[in-house]
Amino acid sequence: MKRKTLAIIISIIGFLLVVSGVTYFVYDNLHQKNEANKNMENSIIKDYEVFREKVDAFTQSRTTYHDNVIVNLFTETVESDYEKWLPILEEYTSSVDDVENSSSNLKDLCVNHYYSNEDIKNKCQSFVIAYETTMNYYTKDIMAFNETIKQYHTTVTNSNENMKEYELKYNYTDINADGNFVGKD
Repeated sequence: MKRKTLAIIISIIGFLLVVSGVTYFVYDNLHQKNEANKNMENSIIKDYEVFREKVDAFTQSRTTYHDNVIVNLFTETVESDYEKWLPILEEYTSSVDDVENSSSNLKDLCVNHYYSNEDIKNKCQSFVIAYETTMNYYTKDIMAFNETIKQYHTTVTNSNENMKEYELKYNYTDINADGNFVGKD
């Protein structure tokens, strides 16, 4: 009887040790996942602020582009204004480069990832919209500029060959592959 009782006690102690080991393993695993999620969320918050600043700079650059190029973009004004437009186009492209450079981590952490934290979810959704809008506005603007340069060369007799199309550095983007190219239309 003592032996049976001792065997039962040892079995219970063994069972409790196994349960506590499994519990510790599960808890430690969850704790590590929570820490990793917190680190990702903090990274998203930090990177989004930098990205947002770059998008704001893009918006200002696009306004400058619109006010100084688009309003005067006609085949008749190409010869007189082309040289003035180039630095504005360079600045505009540079602002898009800044947006692109500040977005790499957000692309990895936000695109096609889902978070339960509403603030993070909103930042990721805003990132996708702002990124697509930036790239697609830029692409649309440069394509329109280049179309005017093409028209200039086909309609103006003795057109100046030095007036070339601007290099289109980016294409229309659907970063999250949802079929919606925000800013394209």
